[in-house]
Amino acid sequence: MRAEELYLLDLGWLGGDCGWFLPGAAGGAATAADRNPPRKWVEIPVTAVVVRHPDGVVLFDAGVAPDANQTHDPGVVSAFPVVRFSEENRIEEQLGRIGLRPEDVRFIVISHLHFDHVGQLGPFLAHDIPIIVQKRELEAALYMLWQGKGGAYDFTDLERLRGARWAPIQDDRFELLEGVWLEKTGGHTAGHQVMHVQTAPGRWYTFTGDYLHIPDEYRLEAKGWLLGDAEEWHAYIRKLKVMERARQARLVLSHDPELWSKYPAAPNPLP
Repeated sequence: MRAEELYLLDLGWLGGDCGWFLPGAAGGAATAADRNPPRKWVEIPVTAVVVRHPDGVVLFDAGVAPDANQTHDPGVVSAFPVVRFSEENRIEEQLGRIGLRPEDVRFIVISHLHFDHVGQLGPFLAHDIPIIVQKRELEAALYMLWQGKGGAYDFTDLERLRGARWAPIQDDRFELLEGVWLEKTGGHTAGHQVMHVQTAPGRWYTFTGDYLHIPDEYRLEAKGWLLGDAEEWHAYIRKLKVMERARQARLVLSHDPELWSKYPAAPNPLP
């Protein structure tokens, strides 16, 4: 039994300098020929994925906290401010559009623990739902925060998750349900993972988390300031392209600025 339906949840928008996503001249870096290039500001959606499967509902990522601009590290939200968020972007509202409540989710999968992927986990905590994350990611996030070098990890989020039903995994590849695979990529963060899903009609989707933020990273095979480990990142990009070709898979980038012109938001399922 494979996934029956897939949905994208609209959890608001962030802004940021293009250099976070694209390197060198593509990201607006100065060169000898152009020492003062114009900076480019990019606005990106914040999303999550719901997988309806005969063996239970899976949620992939959980967006940004509604109050992040007021409650999170000023350095983080100055670099990546929440630029659009309304009541309709709350995760309970988005789930309600497809007839679900937080307690209907059986498994939560987190690509990585940056503030824009774990900010709305609160509504799920009372329901003892496993939060599946790479063990290396959980260790790295806490290690960086305890040194005061959290970057896009924010203590406000992880403090709220103290005592949650964490389910750390150490598998490079893990089949959660039939046709729902988690794969460790690293590259962006130490324990970043993506999710591959095969639907009942046989279509493949890959939800890239932040391994890829915007399509030009995939096209150029390069990443900007948000590159954590270059060797890991480059070791996976060609593999991803081979898998996409072999499976005719659709890549869904959670922060693609053109995402909503390519795919529908809930309550409409992915095609």
